[in-house]
Amino acid sequence: MTSAGIWNRRTPITLLVGVALGVTLAIPGTGALGAFAIAIVAVLIARKQGSVRDVGLARPDSWLRILGATLAFGFAFQLFSLVIVEPLLARITGAPADISVFDGVRGNFQGFLMLLAVGWIVGGFLEEFTFRGFIAGRIYWLFGSSTASAWTGVTIAAVIFGLAHAYQGVSGMIVTGLTGFILGAIYVSSGFNLWYAILSHGFMNTAGIFALYLDIDRQLGALLFG
Repeated sequence: MTSAGIWNRRTPITLLVGVALGVTLAIPGTGALGAFAIAIVAVLIARKQGSVRDVGLARPDSWLRILGATLAFGFAFQLFSLVIVEPLLARITGAPADISVFDGVRGNFQGFLMLLAVGWIVGGFLEEFTFRGFIAGRIYWLFGSSTASAWTGVTIAAVIFGLAHAYQGVSGMIVTGLTGFILGAIYVSSGFNLWYAILSHGFMNTAGIFALYLDIDRQLGALLFG
């Protein structure tokens, strides 16, 4: 199918994604994003013109292998971010990422469980479904299905992903933007199978939320840049 054909078939969904992005950037946070991502899924199902496979939700060859790989990567990446990336960015920008909105999770097991659920449902699934699956994926398909269009989509999605976390300050936007680019690279390198990015994102969030609950994120950040 030509790119024009794909555009015509996906126009309502593309417009809905545009509205979602506008709301997300105007009102930073995950609530609006989650609501619009769910609406996108509803449109796909109702119109019967698309499938979750269109955004890479095809069943992987081995769930065990993908779980093992993404768990190891997610925890390792989050540790690297906490120990090196985030404190280094704090030095460069003059301020650490502002995650004070999550301070209630520190030492709070109920809060930990609630944020963990949000981290997987909204952060892991809905954000990847929207930013990597729809934005990066649509740019790739609409503009020639080339290597250049793939990485253009990954980059644009990462920039928007970072801006959507403006409530975390400059450092927070840079960290999430870089993380979004890495997740986009995973999406592309896995043959556009979104499960790799979803699970990697979910395990990154799990590691970060666990560090918050144990109140060790600041100590980890001070190991090399104290």
